[in-house]
Amino acid sequence: MTRAALTTGALLIGLSWLGRAAAAPPDAPPPAAPIPDAPPAESAPPPPATTPPEIQTFEPADVTGPKGAEPVPVSTAPAKTAPNALPLTMDEMPVAASNNRVTLNLFGDTALALNSAGPPGLDGFLPASPNRPAFLIGDLDLLITGRAANLTAMAETALEQHGGGDVGIDLERIFVGWRGERVSVDAGRTHAELGYWNNAFHHGRWLQIPTGRPEVLKFEDEGGILPVHQVGVSAHFRAYVEGDRQIELVGSIGNGRGNFTDDVQETDETNVFKALLFRIGFKGFGARDLELGVSGLFDRIAPVAGLSSDPTAFVRPALPDQSIDEAIGNAYLAYRGVDLTVISEAFDVYHAASMRDAAGVNRWYTIDAYALGAYRIGEISPYLMTELRRTSAEPDPFFFPDPAATTTVFLKSFYEETAGLRWDFTTWSAIKLEYRLVLLRDPSSTMHIGTIDWCFGL
Repeated sequence: MTRAALTTGALLIGLSWLGRAAAAPPDAPPPAAPIPDAPPAESAPPPPATTPPEIQTFEPADVTGPKGAEPVPVSTAPAKTAPNALPLTMDEMPVAASNNRVTLNLFGDTALALNSAGPPGLDGFLPASPNRPAFLIGDLDLLITGRAANLTAMAETALEQHGGGDVGIDLERIFVGWRGERVSVDAGRTHAELGYWNNAFHHGRWLQIPTGRPEVLKFEDEGGILPVHQVGVSAHFRAYVEGDRQIELVGSIGNGRGNFTDDVQETDETNVFKALLFRIGFKGFGARDLELGVSGLFDRIAPVAGLSSDPTAFVRPALPDQSIDEAIGNAYLAYRGVDLTVISEAFDVYHAASMRDAAGVNRWYTIDAYALGAYRIGEISPYLMTELRRTSAEPDPFFFPDPAATTTVFLKSFYEETAGLRWDFTTWSAIKLEYRLVLLRDPSSTMHIGTIDWCFGL
């Protein structure tokens, strides 16, 4: 083949390749990022999320896992009423930023209240003057939770209204904890593991169905008779797990009672003896959302002088210079389903001293029981709560250290009936309309209390 023929062939091949290249489309640029769809209208359900949101659990008394366990993903299927969809229980709140190591939640409320009798005997969230309606500001509760792997830390602070523009700051809970698969340990100031309510509902009023806690579970500075806060160490152990059935054992040791009911000992202890507490809880036996349990506490209250040259010093003239042994027993039942809620507890507070008081008595008791029932119908939850208290004929020297002093009447026998409606008109806010009837036995009297409360939890 001649050089001319080779040149001609090569030229023809080159022209053919260039023709095919010109006919093919140019290289396309990389695809642009997809444009997100416009947000759906309020009437349309939201599209399913790729990753389900987490649930921030506000330390419920739930034996499904150790207190403060890592959040559990839940289904993101839209509810029938998506705009006002509620958590399954009042202590579950979604957290949008699931990767946050530290979360902050706010609780607060305001109310319009009217009561037929003034203090002593009423908590700080009611008007001081009887038969005079007043607008009230509730406590602002700040809950900070931090998590890193198995480590958990929590701090809860309440800004309390004292009237006249004065605001008090109370550090309600602060503790550090370690979470394992079946074992968890907390150290610091926590809510004592006495019964169910005390760890299912904390300081935010939005978390609970009625406006207030049962009288027996009121906080120490509101006239409560129980040590609802504890400074010490507690351990939780899930001893049995099979499907929905679980058994949890709880034990704790901490500082005991101070010289009076509101003396939560955070930096000191009045005696060497420490308060010992236990609880055993059963869940899922008989029904998936049913919880049963018993708990108890034993403590020794240090003696206090009967007289003092310092007029500001606290004295116990009813039983001077004598220690008081304290034993508290509890049994509880709780069912918290999507619609039905039933909670019932009974407490027995028993005090004993080695020597008798002026009336010749050295044994005293206080028995208190309450029951709460609620049923959710859409956004409305009617509820009814009953509480009954019976005490010894002679005043307990710990609750009544000076019988001559004026003290709260709720430390004595009474009967209380509460009826109300809770309207969860948005997911994180509710309005409660409530009426409370209190029948006191000593002195014999009747109180009527009406409240309209608007609360939130964010």
